[in-house]
Amino acid sequence: MRVLTSTPLAAALRFSRAWRSRPSIGIENEVLIPGSNGSIPGTLFEAEGSSGVGWVVLHGMTRLGRGHPELIRFSRSLSAVGAHVLIPEIREWTELEFAPEQAQAIVRAAVDWFGRRPEIEAGGVMLVGFSFGAPQAILAASDAEWSQRIRGVVGWGGYADIERAFRFSFTGEHDWEGISYRQRPDPYARWVIGRNCIPLSPALSGHQALARALFHLAVEAGEKRLQSRHSSSDSVKEALRAKLPSSDRELFDVFAPATDHEPDPELVEAVVREFVPLIRREMPLVEPFGRIDRVQPPVRLLHGRSDHLIPFTETLRLGKALESKAEDITTRLTGLYDHSGDHTGDAWWLRAKESVRFLASLGGIFEVARGQSSADLDPGERRGALSL
Repeated sequence: MRVLTSTPLAAALRFSRAWRSRPSIGIENEVLIPGSNGSIPGTLFEAEGSSGVGWVVLHGMTRLGRGHPELIRFSRSLSAVGAHVLIPEIREWTELEFAPEQAQAIVRAAVDWFGRRPEIEAGGVMLVGFSFGAPQAILAASDAEWSQRIRGVVGWGGYADIERAFRFSFTGEHDWEGISYRQRPDPYARWVIGRNCIPLSPALSGHQALARALFHLAVEAGEKRLQSRHSSSDSVKEALRAKLPSSDRELFDVFAPATDHEPDPELVEAVVREFVPLIRREMPLVEPFGRIDRVQPPVRLLHGRSDHLIPFTETLRLGKALESKAEDITTRLTGLYDHSGDHTGDAWWLRAKESVRFLASLGGIFEVARGQSSADLDPGERRGALSL
């Protein structure tokens, strides 16, 4: 079934069936994408009878990169509806480095290379960013020249404000429109934050062993698929802590306490106050939305309500910030998925209700892939639409 000739609902249903059944559909090839600093490895998914739409999918800050099982599952499910799918490898992100400038160069090289292939229609590239990749996808789509190559942009599980995202990673606190929320955060995010920020901080110049330990902890969690919020990671923490200089251990306990302990709130606040201005100064594209004046391609934002890595309130905040800058944007929350996979905690009737809502969200994305304009959409899907 071809994306451009099937109805959006039919494409959404086909995607959902493929997601559940996890079939190995079509052809998967390793490719090399020409880049300004050498070739970029990528994985290309193609199915027989594919449409002329290409989907460039960005992995997040993950050691597994384009080989992350849930990303492969997503790409195969897209291929099942007749899509060409390309996952470029962002090597810096597999090394857990923020590196937004390098990421932007890779994203643009992938869109350019994919968009020039004969099977892809002119201006027929959909750009999808997961997690840390979501704001980078939107930033690439905001460039006036590149916006002509991109049909639509999808951000899943992204963020808007690094101060709020950083603080959540330590405390689990987040808020939206006067309502405060708190949940147990996934500490993986703060391990990656420490790995990136400690080497940049003059105040922490003597704590490079701590940065290396946090990098090692994040690598272990990523490569071995450890449940970083569960006690199974405690033995790794204990071994790393024991090897650190005594001067590093108090800070290590801020980033990586045992799962039955919380980090010291005063030290957390000191760390956030140190890191946020540092990143905003040294790596401004990590928080790119102040640099975005306009996003011409349609934007579709999604986030899981149960996300423990980046809170759903960040996508709500992102959608609100982009309302005046994007010509066509919708923001949707789902109870079906958390940051990296299925969420199975709800009663069957709640899951059934969420499934209907999620299919509507997918249908909106496939509308964009068909080249549907905002004026053609139903009222609930028009510019600025928000669904909780």
